[in-house]
Amino acid sequence: MRKNILFFLIILTPFLTSAQELFRSGRFLHHSTGQNIWGPNGSQTSIPLQMEIYNTSHGYTGTNAVTMSKWWWPSGGDNEWEYWHRIFDDEVPGVSITPILNSNKIVVIKSCYPSSEMVGWGQPSDTLTPTLKTNYNHKWHWRSIVNVMAQRPQNFFVIWTNAPHVAGNTNANAAGLAKQFCEWAKDTLAVGLDPVMGSFPPNIYVFDYFSKLTDENGFQMLQYAVSNTDSHPNALATELVAPQFVTEIFDAAIAYEQGGAILSVSPQNQNVTAAAGSTNFNVATTLAWTAQSNAGWCTVTPSGNGNGTLTASYTENTSTTSRTATITISASGAPDQTVSVIQAGAAATLSVSPQSQNVGAAQGSANFSVVSNTSWTAQSNTGWCTVTPSGSG
Repeated sequence: MRKNILFFLIILTPFLTSAQELFRSGRFLHHSTGQNIWGPNGSQTSIPLQMEIYNTSHGYTGTNAVTMSKWWWPSGGDNEWEYWHRIFDDEVPGVSITPILNSNKIVVIKSCYPSSEMVGWGQPSDTLTPTLKTNYNHKWHWRSIVNVMAQRPQNFFVIWTNAPHVAGNTNANAAGLAKQFCEWAKDTLAVGLDPVMGSFPPNIYVFDYFSKLTDENGFQMLQYAVSNTDSHPNALATELVAPQFVTEIFDAAIAYEQGGAILSVSPQNQNVTAAAGSTNFNVATTLAWTAQSNAGWCTVTPSGNGNGTLTASYTENTSTTSRTATITISASGAPDQTVSVIQAGAAATLSVSPQSQNVGAAQGSANFSVVSNTSWTAQSNTGWCTVTPSGSG
């Protein structure tokens, strides 16, 4: 009898090992803002294109490839966090999210910019008016949604932070409140520091859409808006957010799938001009991390703890040749991530002085000063005058 049992376990174990649950496919529930980010929206990219790039770069094919479809989710008024709260509590007549959860491993939800039309900090009594857009109510809605999501470890959930407004469609108080709420969502709630919620469920990821498009005051930057009176994201916003959407969400989902720690850095590359300056990368993790550049001309934020911004500072590139710095970000228990700063070369310069040289009838030579940042050649149009054929610098 003992031999039979042992034989059964040996046969069964490989079968169980090969049946790992994959979190590679999902559904994006959106409205107009999400549709614009899905793309192409007049841009050269889209979320579907970025998924193709992601699969190619990771070697994912077949059932290992990442996929996502989109669906215009029915609107429920102008406070979508209150609406999502009721949806996840199954309190919206005729609307059930359960079929979507049962048929998709990854589910992404978001709100549109009316959620950023906030009116105050709020207080506990605000919950008697759930549609009231206060900081207190938004947090209450989110905690409730997260609690329900946590009860479905068979799903991986992504919640966007608010869609922001351009200054022409809001006011300083509302923009500041929206910024503070979204900072709480990403930097307090999502890293397990919220005193009410405590530890954050591993099957949920907060995608901080708000901070990607806003200035220091919480206004959507005009370069990312359709116009100064239309807060919908434009083509430039699609080009910025679509790659980060794919990288952050699928990095997090696959880390959850594999039971590992999450470390995601985006965008993959930052293209900068030849002038000295700095550029930023978004780091998404619950871990302490370090960063290191492989190029002396590019220095980086050396370390951080949890979600944060990695700043890469670079010197002027005086050469006409572009150059690339590779930055490696490391966190204990998570695979290293690499991103790049690609700096353009300087425009070629060439000056020769003096303009002319007057010489005597006797044989001899005369000098001209050549100043350049690249290689050069010289040629005379007459046989009696020969010149230095080439040089550099």
